[in-house]
Amino acid sequence: MTTAVGSLTSSPSASTSATQTAATATAAGAAPTMNEQDFLQLLMAQMQNQDPLQPDDSTAWVTQLATYSQVEQSVAQTSTLNTISTQLQGLSSTNTANLIGKSVTLQGNTLAWNGTSPATSAVTLAAPAQHVAVTVSDSGGNTVKVLQLGPQSTGSVSIQWDGTNQTGQAEPAGTYTFAVSATGANGTSVGVSQSVSGIVTQVSYANGSSTLTLNNGTTASISQLASVNAAQATQ
Repeated sequence: MTTAVGSLTSSPSASTSATQTAATATAAGAAPTMNEQDFLQLLMAQMQNQDPLQPDDSTAWVTQLATYSQVEQSVAQTSTLNTISTQLQGLSSTNTANLIGKSVTLQGNTLAWNGTSPATSAVTLAAPAQHVAVTVSDSGGNTVKVLQLGPQSTGSVSIQWDGTNQTGQAEPAGTYTFAVSATGANGTSVGVSQSVSGIVTQVSYANGSSTLTLNNGTTASISQLASVNAAQATQ
């Protein structure tokens, strides 16, 4: 007689199905799995082989059944949430595509450096500037590089950083911030707005996020979208 207290123990005949299932999964290179039928077979074997003089507490059976039920519900919920997430992502992509041809305003002071393609953004100058400098900083606030853009006219100014520091070495991929200072011909400060407006000409998708491209060459994440004009813009 086999005694099992507080654990699932079965006789060879009672657990044949579970053993075959595990062997099949192992042969296929996958981790052994147990379905509901396997669990119930092992539970019955445990009950049949318990010591009659010291029977297991019936509460243990209820607890084991409840635990298995909770695991099954968790797996089902995860599958359902993954399906909902996929559907929402598809809906979001469709809605973002509707921005093509619309006049939008983007905000933000981040540069997303992916390690290969130059990171781009833009700002808006309130007046013509003789000198425009862009200071790129890492997540710790340390200055990585200062870009000198030279004279710029009023309006949108594109910013492009190739991912290198002052010594020409490539920086690790990641999100960086930038600050822009501009001065006029007489040395006075020129107002700089961390926003840029334009017409969306392209929407691209990568790693679950959307990137907008404007007719002035500006590219930015959808998270930087500040406003959208209700009327269709004329390009």
